[in-house]
Amino acid sequence: MSSREQKKLQTRHAFFNAVLDLCMTGQSFSSISLRQVTREVGVVPTAFYRHFDDMESLGQALVIEELGSTLAILSQGLQIGRKRSFDRQIAKSIQLFLYTVSDKPRYWQFLVSERFGGSEAVRKAIGNLMKLHAQSLSEDLALQPAFAHINAFDRRLLSEAGVNMFFSWIIDWLELSYSEDHDDEADLAEIEKKKQLMLHNCTRQAQMLFYGAYNWKSSEETRLND
Repeated sequence: MSSREQKKLQTRHAFFNAVLDLCMTGQSFSSISLRQVTREVGVVPTAFYRHFDDMESLGQALVIEELGSTLAILSQGLQIGRKRSFDRQIAKSIQLFLYTVSDKPRYWQFLVSERFGGSEAVRKAIGNLMKLHAQSLSEDLALQPAFAHINAFDRRLLSEAGVNMFFSWIIDWLELSYSEDHDDEADLAEIEKKKQLMLHNCTRQAQMLFYGAYNWKSSEETRLND
């Protein structure tokens, strides 16, 4: 990569970081102006158009390039797409997921906050990202003997339910993570206790969902009024 291309890439990432930083202050993406972003990056507004057509395309690119790679790294850590036999698979997966959220709080807060936000382009990009993650999880479940009796359609439904449940934990977990700024040891100990309790409860929720699927029979007909 030439120095010019490298500088262009760095500026592109600077725009992404500016959006994430502004959203962490409580702003929604749809309320952020082009001038705010360029001021954060330290460039003139006309420089913005060398990278993006408008703010919508910036938000879309942020989701696809930055947040998409974050989910891909998470999938690798969870060993999605591999047949596994090690113990405490669900507990270890939930722990890895929540600690990954702690490592990149800006990304995950943006995903959760803008999933139903005012930008149509960003909403669609996040929706597509979640669908891809659910599809990957569904394909992963197909490799696991415990889910071999469930057909592909029901595995997809199970995966979508799982992904939606995982995302519902993010804000509560981030609030506990933000609380780690306290210096008082007693406060830190209390926060850690709360995090361990939440980790336990989230694990139990996931276990109820996925263990419950063991007894599901895909051959059963589902009536609309059930």
